Amino acid sequence: MRNLDTQLLRTFATTAETGSMTRTASLLNLTQGAVSQHIKRLEEQFGQRLFNRRRSGLTLTQAGERLAGRARRLLQINDELWVDMTTPSFAGRVVLGVPIDLISGRLPSILRMFAQAYPDIDIDLRCGTSPELRTQFEAGDIDIALMEECAVRPFGDLLYRDRLVWAGAGDGRAAYADPLPLSLVSQSCAFRRHVIDALVSSGRRWKCVYESNNLDATIAMMRMDLAVGSFLESSMPDKLARVGKSAGLPDLPMFSVTLSVRAASGGHPAAALARFLQKGLSATHPSAGSEG
Repeated sequence: MRNLDTQLLRTFATTAETGSMTRTASLLNLTQGAVSQHIKRLEEQFGQRLFNRRRSGLTLTQAGERLAGRARRLLQINDELWVDMTTPSFAGRVVLGVPIDLISGRLPSILRMFAQAYPDIDIDLRCGTSPELRTQFEAGDIDIALMEECAVRPFGDLLYRDRLVWAGAGDGRAAYADPLPLSLVSQSCAFRRHVIDALVSSGRRWKCVYESNNLDATIAMMRMDLAVGSFLESSMPDKLARVGKSAGLPDLPMFSVTLSVRAASGGHPAAALARFLQKGLSATHPSAGSEG
């Protein structure tokens, strides 16, 4: 009998989920070269390719699909054993506030790993705009808050910085219209004032063609090329693209993604989740601060 290396399986399972060696490296605190080497070693052990390598990213081969589900089950058992033998048992409930546009990306993977490591801790997820989340945090209604802040001295602890960029349909023409059609989220959106101020300062005429608290509906307006909007570059939704320089839109500011945690002992559920978020989200984003 031969033994499987769980480190190689973890790298494989994370890459299968992210579709990117770069993102896997950030999540697992490895170099991209180490991730590539882990996958190569696993493929050599099994004698077959596990990923199709394309410019658009990595996809599983048939062999990779067979392995993926069983690898996750094996890792779950491994993690449960490790936590059971090394971590003080505690349970509870953590209220986590997250801006709706940050729900995608790495956050689901981080929360999934946390749930596997701490199955007795329940997460109550609250979504809203950053100003709304700060109000709830200060009122004691939220234990942990992720926020997008443009202030020189942000309220929370810095995780990473990213540029706010214009977004619209790929090859769309809405960004070239005069006045510029905008799809805005809500009055309390952290981006709203900075978007409007930039347009006013540049002398670019604009009009609001859609405003809603429903992010999906706001994005739909952009996908149909009826409006443009703004997102952090690393949080750009699928089927939207960054508006090119040829549209003549003004540059938008950098934002800080921050973490605020209610004071708690090291063994408190909130402290445990905060450590996971800090580790998973503070890795440098390849696109953060890009000007191109």
